[in-house]
Amino acid sequence: MSLFSKTVEIRWSDIDANQHLRHSAYADLCAHSRIEWLQAAGFGPEAFKRLGFGPVLFRESTEYRREIHLGERITIQLSLAAASPDNGRWTFRHELYKPDGQLAAIHEVTGAWLSLAERKLVPPPAELQPLLAELAHCSDFAQLPQPVYK
Repeated sequence: MSLFSKTVEIRWSDIDANQHLRHSAYADLCAHSRIEWLQAAGFGPEAFKRLGFGPVLFRESTEYRREIHLGERITIQLSLAAASPDNGRWTFRHELYKPDGQLAAIHEVTGAWLSLAERKLVPPPAELQPLLAELAHCSDFAQLPQPVYK
């Protein structure tokens, strides 16, 4: 299993009135890192469109540890914190590191896969399974219950 890592530079538009990374920018940067992970593995937006499904989030949370400032190049490490046996439900963990290696934040998203035609939760398609299986698991990885699809 491998850890996915993405380095980004903090832009002016990411900063709030307190001159540090605004709260919603954490979610934006982490969503960007998840898409980059999928694209790097050959599963870009066109695959979602072709297969008629996408991710849906149930919960997002951020634990702030250190301020992040304009111009800093932070590294976002993506791993799997929890998943059901079929990877139909999941929690992705993003750890954001400052240039000096200090952990600045932990951002988690919990969700599932949604059929865009039926507007129902579905298991991930077979071609996505190897990517999910390859992503590193957190040291405290939790097995989620197998979902029942209707």
